[in-house]
Amino acid sequence: MNPASLSDEQWALLNQYRFQKWDPSDADGTGASLLLEDGEMVRYLEDRFSLMGADDLKTAGSLFMKRYAFVAALGMLAMTFWNKKLNVSPDNLLLVDHVNDKGLWLPQICLKDTSVQEFTSWSEKEEFIRSLFSEHLDPFIGVMKRSVKLSNLILWENIAVYLFWIYENDELITDENILVKKERDFARLLSDENSHWFGAYNKNPLNRYYTEKVRVEGLDDKIRVRKTCCFSYRLENGEQFRCKSCPQTCKVKRMVF
Repeated sequence: MNPASLSDEQWALLNQYRFQKWDPSDADGTGASLLLEDGEMVRYLEDRFSLMGADDLKTAGSLFMKRYAFVAALGMLAMTFWNKKLNVSPDNLLLVDHVNDKGLWLPQICLKDTSVQEFTSWSEKEEFIRSLFSEHLDPFIGVMKRSVKLSNLILWENIAVYLFWIYENDELITDENILVKKERDFARLLSDENSHWFGAYNKNPLNRYYTEKVRVEGLDDKIRVRKTCCFSYRLENGEQFRCKSCPQTCKVKRMVF
């Protein structure tokens, strides 16, 4: 790999989705790697019940993974769209609490080391993908399963929905050459042949969620109905935060394929 940099426009896109350069003069953050230690994830979540609007660990844990999923989404975006490697290892990430004007807990994900590298081969990209999922996201899923008793089916779907959004959103990137790369990388990301990228899985843990989009009564656009519920409806004033693809509501409405 070669040393590289991101343009102001590229940083602006990352900032839009809560990736920030770490400023030591700002408020203290929580190191992501700390949350992999015994007991730390539970303490972290319980300390943020009021910020999240949650009153139980499963709801808080699922919300955490929905927010943390942007580590995977933006890491893959930079790789596929810009051919750039961000340092998204747990040791390099700090989480800084932030609540928006709608009352949603949306922590900023701050990078201590903002250096960037340019990929020079597919093998380098493959190693990045493996380290991102198998050595980073999968251990977080393991912590959630052990300490919060959340199903890995919910946790992987929380990650999958944002990865699908990155690769299916044609408004993010319009360059034809990049669109071809996007389709190629997305297919590889869903292939069972690459299940080893994600951890000790016989089947790709993302592929099961890549279902056909359908029309649901009351919605203008087709949506991909979730297989699992992420518990957002359990948050304080949770109905306003319920996903439009929530299986609880979509299954009682008329779905037209």
